[in-house]
Amino acid sequence: MDSGNWVWILLFTFIYFKTAVANDLNSIVWCTISTAEQRKCADFSRAVNRTTSLKVTLACQQAADKDKCMDLLDTGRADLLTLDPGEVYIAGRYNSLVPVIAEVYGSEETSGYYAVVVVRESLDIRTLADLRHKKACFPGIGQMAGWVIPISVLIDKDIIEVIDCNNLIKSAAAFFGPSCAPNSLIDKYNPTGDNPMHMCDLCAGDKSTRCSGSDPYANFDGAFNCFINGGGDIAFLKHTTVDEMTASENYHGPSKNHFKLVCPTGFTASIDSYKTCNWGYVPSHAVVTTSATHPERKYLYQRFLTQAASKFGAKWNDGGRRWQDNSNPDIIGNSFTLFGYNEKYEGRNLLFQDLTVNLVPLEESQQTFSGYLGSIEKTFQQKLQKCPIPSARLCVVSDQEMRKCQKMKTAFRARMLRPDLVCIKGFSQINCMQLIRENAADLVVLDAGDIYRAGQKYNLMPIVAEQYDLEEPAYYVIAVARQPDKDTDLLYLKGKRSCHTGIGMAAGWVIPMSFLLSSERMRSYGCDSAHAAAEFFQKSCVPGALSREYTVGDSQYSTLCDLCHGSSSHFCSKSSHEPFFGHTGALQCLVEGGGEIAFVKHTTILENTAGKNQEWWSRPMMPDDFELLCRDGTRAAYDMYEHCNLGKVASNAIVTDRMKPKEYISAYIDLFLYAQQYYGSKYSEEFTFKMFVSEEGYSDLIFQDATQQLKVVPEYKRDYHNYLGLEFLQAMKIVDCTASSTYITASVLNVALLFLAHLFCSQYFFYIPVIYFCCNF
Repeated sequence: MDSGNWVWILLFTFIYFKTAVANDLNSIVWCTISTAEQRKCADFSRAVNRTTSLKVTLACQQAADKDKCMDLLDTGRADLLTLDPGEVYIAGRYNSLVPVIAEVYGSEETSGYYAVVVVRESLDIRTLADLRHKKACFPGIGQMAGWVIPISVLIDKDIIEVIDCNNLIKSAAAFFGPSCAPNSLIDKYNPTGDNPMHMCDLCAGDKSTRCSGSDPYANFDGAFNCFINGGGDIAFLKHTTVDEMTASENYHGPSKNHFKLVCPTGFTASIDSYKTCNWGYVPSHAVVTTSATHPERKYLYQRFLTQAASKFGAKWNDGGRRWQDNSNPDIIGNSFTLFGYNEKYEGRNLLFQDLTVNLVPLEESQQTFSGYLGSIEKTFQQKLQKCPIPSARLCVVSDQEMRKCQKMKTAFRARMLRPDLVCIKGFSQINCMQLIRENAADLVVLDAGDIYRAGQKYNLMPIVAEQYDLEEPAYYVIAVARQPDKDTDLLYLKGKRSCHTGIGMAAGWVIPMSFLLSSERMRSYGCDSAHAAAEFFQKSCVPGALSREYTVGDSQYSTLCDLCHGSSSHFCSKSSHEPFFGHTGALQCLVEGGGEIAFVKHTTILENTAGKNQEWWSRPMMPDDFELLCRDGTRAAYDMYEHCNLGKVASNAIVTDRMKPKEYISAYIDLFLYAQQYYGSKYSEEFTFKMFVSEEGYSDLIFQDATQQLKVVPEYKRDYHNYLGLEFLQAMKIVDCTASSTYITASVLNVALLFLAHLFCSQYFFYIPVIYFCCNF
């Protein structure tokens, strides 16, 4: 083929692709949320596509509800969607959507409407408190006039008590009776899956639409129908809804004079007094697109919509109650009207609000949710964020944990989670316990061994537990050796080099030391386990062994830190400053620190081998490079931990002061349960905060990296005895002389009292029957 032909081929190819790109740029996809809206959109599409002057093609994509539409826009599968101003806020904050066009309403061409509360004339309302237990009809969760404004005002006036700082639906449910609040059960508003079902009792949808954004009682017209036909006592509407609905030819209910408005003062007023009896003025609905849209394409959308409003819109006459047809019929007589109610579609407010008369492009400064909503966003959203609990002060023990805590605080704030997380740095776990007891901190995440100490000495209790890969919040303690090292035997460890997670910790200290002491493999030295270990092992790394908080800090214990690698003042510290601290640290000590045995939890091997840990020391490691040492002196494969372990231990947990008020404890629990819904995944986007992942080079910061979820500790298990279990309590008493001191003291006192009673009774029991009973007891 000669060069001339190649030139023509390249030229035609260029023209083809240029035309294809141009066509793609001029193609617009509108997202709809119902069959009725899809039908209207299809007619809109045909009208647009036959009007060459618009220079665009329009397609329609139906989704289940607006929430799904937001996702379609966010992922580029749709371009445009009309939202309520409250939904504009949600879409902007969580889906990166921005408004580009605003609706204009009625003969006066207003740019918004009033939020009103409507009841029947016969209902006796004298104060806002009289709304309690009333059956309520809402247009939808998150909608500005029908949810955000009235709920925020009721909360601000202390009419609605904040039950859950992160879930207004629960607070509203505790105040109102059976209701219809569409979308109250979707994941976005029900992240923990326990929203009260009675917020959907009045809804009318079938199984697929009930209580969703597509419920027949959703939106303003739906809320009015819920009020009239669904048994509602009260409806949260916009000021035009009653006029629109009662003027309809298909309406056969009471006239509008049978209704009245409830004012924010608690007084009532006539249905037409909305200018003086309203709960706030709301900006109009807006058409949104993704924030990633190029400015030129945003302009294309604005030009298209303003031209469409001009060509297919309808104008008002007769006081704004009738429509003058401004449609654009085709050559066979078919026509389309963009605004207003049309019986043909069997639905109201489709694509746009029925009262819309025009569409107005938004200036660039208004093309964000905050720019569009202005002061109304700050005013009412701040009221919705009201939380009676001022803060949740989390105590951490290292610079690395402090950095993670600060990132977690920022992430929680981005999701507006309450109470506010505050990061407090203590110099040790015990110092954190002291800070909580002194009310200088509220929370700390502790290992089972420290949970015992926190409960026994500081009156703290576990409230939220980590759950790993077992069906319960617990883990197995395993003893690990290198596979080629056949000389290391659990029954003959004297003179060996050992690696431990930390002094006083369950897997690395309490359980293995209890086993060695109780089986008489190790001399007890009067239950001074640190002394016993120092005499038994040749060398060790037991982070925290030189701390006077856990031992006497004597130099005779120095061998317990000989294998540790920390620098300066952080050498052998019980924190992430010490490289060999924790479960991963103990395994690293075994691999490259000279250790011959490591005591860790059962997940540690798989967490750090086969490429799971990218640190240099673990990169070449495979699970089969390690074996488990069993109680009977045998060995087992790394995954046989259910049969070859030293014991089962309750998982790490968030603890707080037992004397905290119940509402504070509930708020702390809810904060972390809601947070894990947003940040609990280890596989989310790269720049998303992850609660259960540590920064590179470290492990188990605040939470264990093996954590799969957080679970509430049942109230009956919040006493540390019940949480830890009898076997662990026995192990603690073997390992720690002070562990049973409280009970020893009590027992000695009881014996002394009984002895004195016996002496007293022997002389005076004829005169004092009560003492006589004690004597004979």
